[in-house]
Formats: sequence, structure tokens, C-alpha cells
Amino acid sequence: MSKVSGSSRKFVLSPNLKVGVLLGGTSPEREVSLKSGKAVEEALQAAGVETRLIDPARFKKNRCDFSGIDAAFVALHGEGGEDGTIQRQLERSGLPYTGSTAVGCSLSINKNRAKALFRKAGIPTPDSRLITLKNWRKTLKSFPAPFFVKPPEDGSSLGIFLVESVDGDQAKIHSALKKYGRLLVEKRIAGREFTVGVLGMKALPVVELKPKGAFYDFHSKYTKGMCEYLVPAPISPKLTRKLQRLGVAVHKTLQLRDFSRTDIMVDESGSPYVLEANAIPGFTALSLVPKAAACAGISFEELCTRLLTWALKRGPEKVRSGSRNRKRRP
Repeated sequence: MSKVSGSSRKFVLSPNLKVGVLLGGTSPEREVSLKSGKAVEEALQAAGVETRLIDPARFKKNRCDFSGIDAAFVALHGEGGEDGTIQRQLERSGLPYTGSTAVGCSLSINKNRAKALFRKAGIPTPDSRLITLKNWRKTLKSFPAPFFVKPPEDGSSLGIFLVESVDGDQAKIHSALKKYGRLLVEKRIAGREFTVGVLGMKALPVVELKPKGAFYDFHSKYTKGMCEYLVPAPISPKLTRKLQRLGVAVHKTLQLRDFSRTDIMVDESGSPYVLEANAIPGFTALSLVPKAAACAGISFEELCTRLLTWALKRGPEKVRSGSRNRKRRP
């Protein structure tokens, strides 16, 4: 499996370039996005790029003012930024932007729909069911614990919890359903957890995650010292290649672009299972794609300028006929 490597070549950007860094937003991942966006801003400014921070939360109905910028660097996470909403706004504005299109974002953020695409493509993924307030009791009778319960469209491991006993966790499941409306229940895979970043169409070094808690939740992700990251992962070359191939396969299956990150569990027999993909993974100090890129010899500044350069070379996206600013549901 070919891998991305660093280069001594600098990405030369126009000295008159003005880039809007999209950050913040109104999703539960707002604080993470603010950190990502500010880190991107610092990297682009170090590369000589003039930047403007754009927070959709500061605009009426999140409809941003993109005046005065030549391109956008999307550092938004979750609803409004990673679901295709902001991408459609940028397409209608005729601005080039980093990362996946509205289509790729909408496919990846919906875990249930993404898993259906994985199965169709032959990508291994844990067994799962979609539950609602109407069907959850009946559905869980034939879905044995332990399993994870996840909001189908949130990221950063928000709202995820482990169910060891349905009887013991009925109140918790019911409360989560009242909050989210729908939930994905997913079979727990016991084993080791890995993540594979893709840059362009090539895999970055594999990262192994060793959380201090029971699993890699929001607290483990964004609290310093709560998770150990091994880069590159201490695994065989054969398993490394297998995980990298899966990362690229997921990237293609979900029609992602520029970069992505795929989370994978490997069970005790050595079989991998794809959990989910992230169309706009974090750019914080603890984020995994920058860690993997650094292991490949790509600095944070180069990572940001490379993504921006690709966006500029593509130019504005074509507006799809009939495109609407809304989330599709399965």
C-alpha cells in the first residue's frame, strides 16, 4: 500500500490570497471546531496567507457572509459543517473550499447510511440496528448486549455509551431516544482500536488508540493524558497494509475528497471492522490526522497549505441542480 510522504517542496500560494477559515458553528462540537479553526488560521498565517475567521453561528440562520475571500478552509465539525450544509452554501457562492463535497459529507455523517454502503461494498463493519421510541424494545430483544448506542449523525463520540445489559440500561436508552429521536445500536467488537487517515487518495501511517477509560469517548479524545496514541501503530506490515486499504476503500465508497479519517476495530482473531468515517476530522493539538501526517514527514503547516492548494486548483464547485440546504435521512 503506497503511503503519503513529506516533501521538501513548499506549496507556493499567492501573496494576495485571502482565505476564510470556517470554524465554530452551532453543533455540539463547536468548542472542538473553534480549536481546529484557530490552529488552521495560525498555520496559514505562518505560510503567508491572509485569513478571516468565519463563524456561522454569528450569522442569521447560519448563512455566512463570504465577501472578501478567495477560498474557504472548512474546519467545522458536526451538524451544519460536516453534513453538507456549509458546502452547499460555498458552492452557491462560487468559492473553492477544502475537503469533501456536500455529497460526501452527507454520506459520511449519517452512520446508518454509511454502514449500509460499507456492507454493499464488502467493507466489514459491526452488526447494527436503527432504533426509535416505537421499535426499540422489540428490536433489542433480538440484538444481544454488549453493544454501543450512538446518535446516528453526531461526531466526536458525543452521546455514545456502552450497554452491558438491556434490562439494566432501559432508562438510559429511553432517555437518549427522547433526546435524539433515533439511535444506532452497534455490536461491541472487543480488541484493539486504530484509525487511518487518508490524504489525497493515499493512506497515512496507522495510529493505534489506547484510551485510559472503557472506550474512546469524547472525554478520552479531548482531555490531555486520557488516551495514548501510538504512531505508527506497533502492528505487522501485513495488518498495516490491510487497515490502510480499508481506509482508502471507505474514502472512495463515501465519495470523500482531500482527506478523511476512518476508525477501525480489530478483534482478537485479527479481523478488522470499520466503525465510521470522518469527512472533516479535527485539527486540534490532540487530533489524529495531523499526528499521522507528522509521522509521514508532513508538518501541520504543510498539511494545511496542501489542502488549500488542492482546493484552489479545483476552483469553484458546480452547483448541483435541485440541491437544497437540508439533511437527507434514510
